[in-house]
Amino acid sequence: MSLIDWSDHEEMLGLLLEYVADEVNTSQGDRARVVFLQTLLETLQSLAEAELESVDAIAEKLREVRQSQPAEFAADPVLDHLDACVEELKRIVTQRAASAG
Repeated sequence: MSLIDWSDHEEMLGLLLEYVADEVNTSQGDRARVVFLQTLLETLQSLAEAELESVDAIAEKLREVRQSQPAEFAADPVLDHLDACVEELKRIVTQRAASAG
């Protein structure tokens, strides 16, 4: 069993991508949700490939992605995971700032 390094922003983003991809595969009976998830997955993959310089920049981009999602999916569990990822990234930024200062 491998351990997740919650301080590694790249690993966290990778796990989010895996989760969304899994949800695409298990949601085949709900066409609207599949389209939503595929679009979200493509957006997140583009973000991961952009190789942003800072954890704060990644968190900001994820917030923008979250805010751009269709209202009918506002309560989707995938977006809860996206929110949790943003919160964890904010915690990393705060923790690093406290350690540096």
